Amino acid sequence: MNAVLTDDEVDVLLTAAAHAPSMYNTQPWRFEVHGPVIDILADEERLLPIADPAGRGACIAIGAAAFNLRVAAAVLGHKSRLVVNPDPALPEVVARLFLDDRNTPVPELGKLYAEVSERHTYRGPLLDVPIPRPVQRHLDDAARREGAKLHWLGSTAMSQLAELQRQTDAADLVDEDRLHERLRWIGGDPSGDGIPADTLGPLPARPAFVRDLSLGLDTSHRDRVEYETHPAIAVLSTEDEDSAGWIGAGVALQRVLLVATSYDLTASFLNQVLERPADRARVRELIGGRSWPQMVLRVGYPAQPASHTSRLDWRSSFDQWF
Repeated sequence: MNAVLTDDEVDVLLTAAAHAPSMYNTQPWRFEVHGPVIDILADEERLLPIADPAGRGACIAIGAAAFNLRVAAAVLGHKSRLVVNPDPALPEVVARLFLDDRNTPVPELGKLYAEVSERHTYRGPLLDVPIPRPVQRHLDDAARREGAKLHWLGSTAMSQLAELQRQTDAADLVDEDRLHERLRWIGGDPSGDGIPADTLGPLPARPAFVRDLSLGLDTSHRDRVEYETHPAIAVLSTEDEDSAGWIGAGVALQRVLLVATSYDLTASFLNQVLERPADRARVRELIGGRSWPQMVLRVGYPAQPASHTSRLDWRSSFDQWF
């Protein structure tokens, strides 16, 4: 193995990692680089104890960041190996990436590198255009290759999900602790993290499959528009329900999102229906009751230009470099 990574390699790798999605764009990770090894740690100051008490969402975000690291490593010519919870003596290290000697670009992952900076969560209306079946199969395969599964909901399951979404949003409005936590991250000025008001997207003119993260905040400045009537909704699930399974879900999620981006698709999330145990159990039943729902995705072709949330400079989450 190489003794160290170059400055340029570290920049490419950690810039890619920082483009991963995270709940409320909290970016709950820190990085340490030890020679050819990159450790990913959870940033305790960026966790969400009310909305994400078990840390499941944070683990998914870290898994997504780890996959971006692997993609960037591949384009640099490094094969890589990801290990979850690698050292019992260092429980703060959530995941560890081992890089092989630099050789030639690794096409299988490296071809996704161009999509890393292009992928953004899109909260606006979608075109009423179905996803072609061959493309949908590519998304299914992306999840399957990372040990996860996409469940595309039919009309009956979508009706049940819509009702659960309505109930969950209503419960959120009267949950003062949840609203207070959300205020720290939602609706402020662009600052490198959180979701500023100008990226929340328009409000739906009628009930729609879209999460309005401004619940409880002033929305007088936002337009109201018609959203699509038949979005494609998929639930990403895993067999395992522990921190390793959650990180694996994040890895699979990011592969799915990058593949979707390569086909000009966008995605947003309806994860409010997974934040409370009872609601998550209902979603689990919607997908057959045998695997654990980790993310709910609304996928399609954007009808409006996307607004991009910003990212922190990776140096702010970089601890050591040996």
